[in-house]
Amino acid sequence: MARHSHALALALIMLGASLAGCLGGDEPLDLSGWEGCSEGDPGVEPESCIDDQPSEQENNTSENTSVTETIEPELDNGTWEGMRVPNIEDQARSLGGTWQPWSLSNLLNATWNGTPDGVANGSDSPWVLIEFASTDCSHCWNAAEDMTTLHYDYSAQVTFLTFAVNFSSNDYFNASLEEIAAFQDQTSHSGCKNNSQDCASRPGEPHNWDYVDDRNQNWMYEFHSQGTPMFVILSPDGVVAWHQYQHDGGAGEDSESVVAALERFFSPIGGGQ
Repeated sequence: MARHSHALALALIMLGASLAGCLGGDEPLDLSGWEGCSEGDPGVEPESCIDDQPSEQENNTSENTSVTETIEPELDNGTWEGMRVPNIEDQARSLGGTWQPWSLSNLLNATWNGTPDGVANGSDSPWVLIEFASTDCSHCWNAAEDMTTLHYDYSAQVTFLTFAVNFSSNDYFNASLEEIAAFQDQTSHSGCKNNSQDCASRPGEPHNWDYVDDRNQNWMYEFHSQGTPMFVILSPDGVVAWHQYQHDGGAGEDSESVVAALERFFSPIGGGQ
């Protein structure tokens, strides 16, 4: 019961962060009413981001025989649910490591064909959770502790990734690789949280998963992210299983936080227990 109470509280915290995140500037979705740090208007940032410093069947007939063959439909490439994401290649670092060439394909299982019956999701092949975050975003700062908790609960089933982004129109959202590493490692570096905090004081524990350099916002925009923190869950074959912007309570959509989505995919909690 305590575990479920903790999960409910955490879900409410993360939902609040997602609804009041620091905003970037992609066009596909209009989230202008969403309180957060708007890349397009850095001069009038909400106080919370400045002062609050977180099968198809085909009949193949030959001359002598008729064979019914199951053909798997080709998936579209893309970054919405049901699409297979393109391969991502950039530089990344593990906890305490150095920035190295990195490829998402090394984490995926191209032959994965669904979780077998009677087997828990993630126990046959790990899934992937992508977080888009900025070391200067106060909501990402606050969510860092929640990420520690989620990693503890689900790391046996899910590979965590944090894509560290900057906002090109905001001089405060301009982290260096050194700042990102310090945020990840929770070590001393001046400049986190709107250049107002030492990275060593951020909530949570050191993040023992890969951080990917997306400071140019390339993949942030590819995934339609307008703000941080923002989350996407991939199945082991690289198909988008859950996208935050398709569960934000808009027309025809449900309202499901990333915490609730992880519980749904991988319940019961306890990957790290």
